[in-house]
Amino acid sequence: MVVAFLSPPNTMHIFSPPLTHSPGAYNVHPRPVAPYNAVDGLLLLHSAIAIGASYDSAERYPPPKCHPQTRKVVFEIILAWTQNAPRGPRVMWVHGDGGSGKTAISQTVAEYCAHTGQLGASFFFAHNKGDRSDGRLLFPTIAYKLASVIPDLRAAISHAIQLDTTILGDSLEVQAQRLLVEPYRTIHHPPIPTLVIIDGLDACEGDDIQQRILTIIAQLVVVHRLPLCFFVTGRPDPAIQSAFDSPMFHKVSTRIPLEVFVSDEDVRTFLRSEFASIRQYHSPIMPGVPEPWPSTDVVELLVNKSAGSFLYPSTVIKYVDDTRGNPADRLVEVVVAATAPTTLSAIDQLYHHILASSGDASAVLNAVGPLACTYGAVPPSELELLLNTAPGEITLALDNTTTIEFLTDIGRASLKFWVDVGTYHAQLAGGCIRYLQQHLDGLEGINLASYQYVRRRWTKHLENSAPTNDLFEQLSEPRFIYSRTLAEVQKVIAWLQILPEMPIDLLDLWQTWAAEQQQQIVLPLSP
Repeated sequence: MVVAFLSPPNTMHIFSPPLTHSPGAYNVHPRPVAPYNAVDGLLLLHSAIAIGASYDSAERYPPPKCHPQTRKVVFEIILAWTQNAPRGPRVMWVHGDGGSGKTAISQTVAEYCAHTGQLGASFFFAHNKGDRSDGRLLFPTIAYKLASVIPDLRAAISHAIQLDTTILGDSLEVQAQRLLVEPYRTIHHPPIPTLVIIDGLDACEGDDIQQRILTIIAQLVVVHRLPLCFFVTGRPDPAIQSAFDSPMFHKVSTRIPLEVFVSDEDVRTFLRSEFASIRQYHSPIMPGVPEPWPSTDVVELLVNKSAGSFLYPSTVIKYVDDTRGNPADRLVEVVVAATAPTTLSAIDQLYHHILASSGDASAVLNAVGPLACTYGAVPPSELELLLNTAPGEITLALDNTTTIEFLTDIGRASLKFWVDVGTYHAQLAGGCIRYLQQHLDGLEGINLASYQYVRRRWTKHLENSAPTNDLFEQLSEPRFIYSRTLAEVQKVIAWLQILPEMPIDLLDLWQTWAAEQQQQIVLPLSP
């Protein structure tokens, strides 16, 4: 339905690390054999981590890759920082707008430092990706990864969990204290600072959690003096910006504003390399295309449209490279669209062209709307079951925050391609309710991941839903009402009460059940 060129490129080319390094500079080791008494605690810890957030996780495959000969200065600065971190600032913040290549930089740094033995842990946040957008899983994940590469920490972290399994549900601050600070105190000869990479902090749900994470990081390196250094990337959103501008980071942090290192030559190199790969891969259907392809004028046009960002050129490459069309023809379409008079920005103009070329606008919205509103990595096939849509109708075309921002902004997408999130949240809430109703009597044959998603997120979808008659009808089903927890009931009541036209009868049903539940809680306490 909607082609995959709206998703981020599998190859975001930024820079390549030099091949020289200093092996053994950091006291970390690949996957040591665990002592027997350390196993149980780490097994429990494993259940509370974001498995897909690691730089080498299957969920992120294929991750952004790096192209040689680009952004060398940026990498040289980062490499120098990793080598000097024991004596200098322990925190580096790399910030830039969407499409500036932050995640590709983080990936390259992670791969390089894993090779040199410097990497201790990595966490790649992602918007609306379930565990990967949940900041509560950050420190358990870091602790688990550190335990896997620093033998002296393994037993101490495992022992902490064996003593008190409730750590896994404690606050971020308590988790950092019990899983990092206290285990490090047991090491008689602390290692040289180990690198922890946190990519896309702005994608962590909640400004408050983002700031708490940064406060904890500052305390770990300033107050507790742990042998850790932190490489953090993200957009310069107000919550993150204010934290890094605060006194606690003045002496312990350094930063790289990527807009300062904008280079047309990097974009030019990226485009020429990618077009050469496309030409080679699609050679059977491009026999008559003249050399050079594309022309220098076309490359320069695309470089100018990119304005130093990799978002525009990577989207062009994804569109041109799609197997459902001829690359030469698609590039001509891009050039025609790029040179047409418009008041739109270059990237918005490109998005409009791509979406318009995908077919019927309503079909496009039905394909991408639900994906733009999910709170986790739900496969399209499961979404289709949830929404009772035909197989193949929902296409995994959105995995890019900047694309979702475009589609959900009516001023940018226009009414034709605007994703009305209230409508799609209502569809998803209704689908979740229907799913729960179907499994009230048993869970045979369910997809466990889908069931967990529905249980955790149905009220979240409801809270963001536009009121619809279909949703009201589903919420009025007695068996469903009486199977809900008090916390869920209270969220439904809160949503009903803020509607412009409050459905009184439906509100009464839920309030009556809430009162009965509260009475059941109070009665056992009565003399």
